[in-house]
Amino acid sequence: MTEPVVVGLLGITHPHASARVRALREIDGVQVVAAADDDPRLKYFTDKYDLAPVGTDELLADERITAVMVHSKSKDMVPLALRVLDTGKAVLVEKPGGAALADIRQLAEAAQAPGAIAQVGYNVRFAESVTRARQLLDQGLVGDVVSVSARGAPLVGEHLTQHLNQPADMGGALWIIGCHMLDVLLSIYGRPESVNARVRKYARLSDAATREDAAAVILTYPERQVVFDFDAHDPLEWFESSRVTFHGTGGLLEVGILPQSVRVQLPEGRDGWSAGRTTWEASRFTTPFARTEENKFSELPELDNIDNFRPEMRRFVDSIRTGAPVAVPVSDALDVALVVDACYRSEQARGADTPLADPS
Repeated sequence: MTEPVVVGLLGITHPHASARVRALREIDGVQVVAAADDDPRLKYFTDKYDLAPVGTDELLADERITAVMVHSKSKDMVPLALRVLDTGKAVLVEKPGGAALADIRQLAEAAQAPGAIAQVGYNVRFAESVTRARQLLDQGLVGDVVSVSARGAPLVGEHLTQHLNQPADMGGALWIIGCHMLDVLLSIYGRPESVNARVRKYARLSDAATREDAAAVILTYPERQVVFDFDAHDPLEWFESSRVTFHGTGGLLEVGILPQSVRVQLPEGRDGWSAGRTTWEASRFTTPFARTEENKFSELPELDNIDNFRPEMRRFVDSIRTGAPVAVPVSDALDVALVVDACYRSEQARGADTPLADPS
């Protein structure tokens, strides 16, 4: 028999909360039963998704619940996750995993306890296009990758929302949304040695109420350079313009996030790939990323496309059921936080080469 997994939620105002509920309920033997939040929209959310509205203490004390998903404000993510781990339950914490470097360090330390299961919600790395690209890189299809260029952007206007302007957060759009593409890069190449960055705001487009609207980042590795550009004024949908291009000694590999795509360009055929340009793209009839109707539990649109959440949730459940390695350990989220922290420090030094802080 499939071991049952019973899940509760702490926090419901992030749009990823409902996406993960739906993805979990597609897995055999998984139940999502309750949610807790001080927000008055809790009852709307629990009615919509057939959950019991409960208090935080009640949810944590419920012995039926074996796993908890945290979708709170960033400043509350780590305190809540630590309480979950103290009960012996597994926890999935929405990215970026906390408000700032210090609390993510604290969670990373707690996650090292024997038997602890703590996963961070970096789901873009599970996109099929990213998975395919990682396999092709491992095969050496485009040779030795010398340089990488990446692009990222949030939903247009998202930099004006409360979600990206929480006072406790160490940054705005780059930290809360740009972290996704940084995680993709670090999931492939690991932690860089240093960072050069300019993180700017344009007075003609923003006001004093918004933060970190545009960034140009160089991640330096011993044998390659990775460049990431990001801004909050891109008029396309979430992740439509997000992509990564790998420039190798034997060809070029480009990855698109939405719609998911992989483009390979080779000077001559090899390993079953033809010379020239070959493109794979997900169906053009794929479900739109965001729903068009008003979201009544979050200021951001509710997600319709949960393609990246399905493999993420399967990996989370596998860790609970089989002891499989955690798919996105807190140490990975800490690496992203170290890079973003270095970006802000580099900006303060007008783009100077800035080593990453001590992870401990």
